[in-house]
Amino acid sequence: MNTLVIIPSYWTKVAPIESQAVNQRSFDQQFGHAGSGLEKALTSLRILKKRDFQVVVVTGTDSPESQEQINQRVAGIINTVTGKTGIRVLLVPNTIVATMQGIFRGFCDQDALDFLSVDGYANIRNTGLIVAQILGAKELVFVDDDEYVDDPLFLHKALEHLGKTVDGKIVGGVGGYYVNPQKAYRRSIKSEPWGAFWDLDRLLNEAVCHLVETQPRIKLTPLVLGGCLALTRPLFTTIPFDVRIPRGEDIDYVINARMFRFPIFFDNQLYVVHDPPTKSSPLWKRLRQDIYRFAHERAKLRQQTLVEDMNYVSAEELMPYPGSFLGDDLEDKVERACTMLAQQAHEEESAREFLNNIRLMRADAIPQYNVFNYYLDLQKKWEKMCRTISTTKELRQDCLALLSKFPLH
Repeated sequence: MNTLVIIPSYWTKVAPIESQAVNQRSFDQQFGHAGSGLEKALTSLRILKKRDFQVVVVTGTDSPESQEQINQRVAGIINTVTGKTGIRVLLVPNTIVATMQGIFRGFCDQDALDFLSVDGYANIRNTGLIVAQILGAKELVFVDDDEYVDDPLFLHKALEHLGKTVDGKIVGGVGGYYVNPQKAYRRSIKSEPWGAFWDLDRLLNEAVCHLVETQPRIKLTPLVLGGCLALTRPLFTTIPFDVRIPRGEDIDYVINARMFRFPIFFDNQLYVVHDPPTKSSPLWKRLRQDIYRFAHERAKLRQQTLVEDMNYVSAEELMPYPGSFLGDDLEDKVERACTMLAQQAHEEESAREFLNNIRLMRADAIPQYNVFNYYLDLQKKWEKMCRTISTTKELRQDCLALLSKFPLH
């Protein structure tokens, strides 16, 4: 199978269990309606005109005590969708990661085992890339479980330019954009006073709208959205997602790929419908994740050295987003925005956490190691593991035998 559609399904608990007897509906509600979103995402693929593809669902969760229940729920969804649509879906449940590590241990060193993880968004995507190699995929497309496809040519468009030459550069990856269920891609951004200092949503919105509304159709991009992203095998066997990025691992992937001379392009005809549940995490927490990832990415850019067969990437070429958050004024942005948010907070805990963000920006978010060298080391370990997968038939066969047991009936 040359083409894979990979759907990472990360179940984040949003509410406590209210009773001992948990039915399917209440279980989904505890995880932000993750089950209903996944079923809609899978079912939507039946409209695709291109039929020569396989789907892989990789599960992860921040609720270890619910792992078995989640995997049974996902397996049930897959069986239902397969029965309705005939689409081939392979489940990679988080509960078999340890067993896969055991298989890898016989052929790889510890570095490879570390990549087999579904703890967090970067890790679950890397596991998807590993499974793609085990299956022998030539190209893959990421679609998230809170999205669905309504364009019969979606897969055709996603793969149309992969590996081709555009503006003298080989297209290693292609990203598209999100529309809401009303088919609008331009988001309505509520104006907030603190947004004058931390205008992330506005800048991201502007960047995406510019990419969508300008020609040519295919162009270099400073950002991608991970739920609408196609990658070639040469790219995903060379570049891993940075496992130290807590949020925005998709946009960080563009930076890493560009450093290693794998340009990723934007296609203004490629889109998915994004229909996420209401955000449950508090604003101070989302800001904190952004603070840590921007500090990490800024250090990665600042610490670059001239390395053979690599490109130097600057914050300026990543403007307006994420480049606007990778400059010398990051600390000032954090302090001004979080000070105002603390003053406006209705709860003492929220006010305290916003102020804590300022302290963390100064004391903890700045990496105390060389991020650039760290990623170079990570990339070398990834490439070594990928070569082992490619050249070790027994490893692939053992993993395929394990994966063939799912979904459970």
